[in-house]
Amino acid sequence: MPKNISIAVGTEMKASDRQVYRWLGAQWAKVGKKGRTTTMANSKIGNELTQRNLTPKKSLSKVQKGKKSVAWFKTKVGESSKGFSKASRLMPGKIYTFGYDAKGKKTLPYWDKFPLILVLDVFPGGFIGLNFHYIKPIERERFLKKIMKFSTQKGDPETFTKKARFNADWSSVKGIDNADKMIHKYLFSQVRTTLLESPPNEWENVIYLPYQKFVGASAKSVWSK
Repeated sequence: MPKNISIAVGTEMKASDRQVYRWLGAQWAKVGKKGRTTTMANSKIGNELTQRNLTPKKSLSKVQKGKKSVAWFKTKVGESSKGFSKASRLMPGKIYTFGYDAKGKKTLPYWDKFPLILVLDVFPGGFIGLNFHYIKPIERERFLKKIMKFSTQKGDPETFTKKARFNADWSSVKGIDNADKMIHKYLFSQVRTTLLESPPNEWENVIYLPYQKFVGASAKSVWSK
């Protein structure tokens, strides 16, 4: 998509196949009867819908102008997700997002300023988890489906309660494709915003939110490694 073109996340359009699709920030997804996204649009439909939006915006939104700041992060998450809420405490098996400033950033080839983490373990001073941002959106979907077997609640994630979590640790997920790209350690001393928790019934949606901010490399470059 051209750099001077902006499609608002959540934009919905009907395609030539008479199906309604929603823009998730990186690609189009079909909208089901319950208003939830289901499968990704194929390349033909995706290109068709994108071409319809090739009208340059006259001005950038407030969120876009503040993209490099922590304020942007908090605003972006607030506008893009229905359920992120302040976490009272960090719990293994839950998914969180926050602003982060890597301690070893001077020597790291790249790092994510706004992680989306499935916490696997909490230790004095920090925690270890899987950052969904290190893999492509479509791969996030596949990974989430594979780890659903570890969920404490079964069925449609849309029906999960706040008590749902993943009963998993590194030993149980390390054999899943891309887990090695996602595993990272984080220090509480380097967390720069409030820890926000994603409610379980939004897990399938939050993995698509395009607010990752890699320092030292582009998202496409990170995803290709």
